[in-house]
Amino acid sequence: MKLSKKWFVAALAVFVAVFATAALADHGGDKAQGKLLRANLVGSILSDPPIHGVTRGGVPWDGGGRASLDRKGRFEARIRGLIVTGTDNADGVTSIRISLFCAPDSDVAPAFTTDPVPLSSNGNARVRQHVTVPARCLAPVLLVHPNGNLMRYIAATGFRH
Repeated sequence: MKLSKKWFVAALAVFVAVFATAALADHGGDKAQGKLLRANLVGSILSDPPIHGVTRGGVPWDGGGRASLDRKGRFEARIRGLIVTGTDNADGVTSIRISLFCAPDSDVAPAFTTDPVPLSSNGNARVRQHVTVPARCLAPVLLVHPNGNLMRYIAATGFRH
């Protein structure tokens, strides 16, 4: 049986379409890995408002970080250069905790709060913890607390332009 050039081109087109669809499918993306949240963190400044009843720290902070949460409860955050503005250090803050809050803003109970982790004098920290993932979380906000003080934050979900 001899195959025509037309048949070969049609078969090749089908193969390319199937392969392209499979390659573009979300096999390695956030859905497959179960990422629920990816967020940038930015240092707080004196004009920042209270968030979920938590007040910003008493001095402005530079730096920030990135955080993620997956479906299995793996929470990770990298804090980089979180220092008091105008200094080269974290000014006595030696540990941080991070809380996740969900809407509405009047809800002052966090969905979770991590255990404390060390913050270096130059404002670096790494958080890797297993947390309980809420079933639903609208308008998620992460707050970074200094030295275990859950009523203050020195960084929050956001960005600086």
